[in-house]
Amino acid sequence: MNEYEIVHVIKPDLPNEKQVLKVERIHSLIAENGGEVKNNEDWGKRILAYEINHYSEGLYGLTTFRLPPQSVESLKERLNIDEEILRYQIVRQDQ
Repeated sequence: MNEYEIVHVIKPDLPNEKQVLKVERIHSLIAENGGEVKNNEDWGKRILAYEINHYSEGLYGLTTFRLPPQSVESLKERLNIDEEILRYQIVRQDQ
């Protein structure tokens, strides 16, 4: 398993309960694909460099996790269909 981190930007107008559920959903997708979450950081609301879907702000977060390399594409496919996630980026950590 490789070490990865994902930075995600969630719609800022979600209620607090849905924000928490969205981050938990990302973590459950990692677990469903055979991974394990190591750490999660909430970076809060920040101004975007450019508008995304008419939003000028987003809720940022960082999650570090371990995942088999063959499962990364499956995770990306599931994140792409979620309309409440404005952007995300998955990066493999050097060891």
